Amino acid sequence: MRGSFFILIIIIFSGCSTSKRSLVNELKLLKQEHSILIKENKRLNQEREDLNKQVIELENALEESHSEITRINIDPKPEIPVVEIVSQLSELEAYFQQDASLYSKFVDFRSGGIEKPFKVSYSDMQRVITEAKTYIGTKHVMGGLSSNGIDCSGLLYVSFQASGITNVPRTAEDFARYGLVIINTNKLQAGDLVFFTNTYRTSKLVTHAGICLGNGDFIHTSSSKGVMISRINDPYYWRKKFLFGT
Repeated sequence: MRGSFFILIIIIFSGCSTSKRSLVNELKLLKQEHSILIKENKRLNQEREDLNKQVIELENALEESHSEITRINIDPKPEIPVVEIVSQLSELEAYFQQDASLYSKFVDFRSGGIEKPFKVSYSDMQRVITEAKTYIGTKHVMGGLSSNGIDCSGLLYVSFQASGITNVPRTAEDFARYGLVIINTNKLQAGDLVFFTNTYRTSKLVTHAGICLGNGDFIHTSSSKGVMISRINDPYYWRKKFLFGT
């Protein structure tokens, strides 16, 4: 009996010792896992901080970019600067002095006023040109002001009026009194008015008018073909009749 009792005590102590070692091992494992979790948590926190910094930097960059864009003044219909034109009136007068008949007409014309101020913006003149083109094919009618019939100065008059520019004269000669004189056809730009002489018998200097379209073209009302587009430097007719542009 006594021997059995001792054996039982040994087994109990042995079991207790084994249980204690297991607990120690479990505790070590838990501590290791806890240490790993702490490190992982620190890594995640650092990543979150880095992401937050990136978000803030991107937001700031976007805000600066937006403010930079809003400072840019974008005009959907910008005014195109027109090359400065210098009056060539003195050259025109010198040219007329070579022809007694033309010079007499010029003197009478000049007495009624010349190079009167008249400023129209580029965009407004584009509207005038667009309106004038709607009359292409309209027959010539002296004194006409509609699509049923129109004359050369009438085409200018209705085109300006339809574009909201109402302070314009009615006749070609009166139109020719406004703006700086340009006698070099190479300096004419789209929107300039062009004037001609001796297209019919009269004592007036200016007998015909049109609107320059650029590239040597102008729109006008021909007495035979109605509203059409022609070449200013046409050597067979219009170049010989050209007076000046404004």
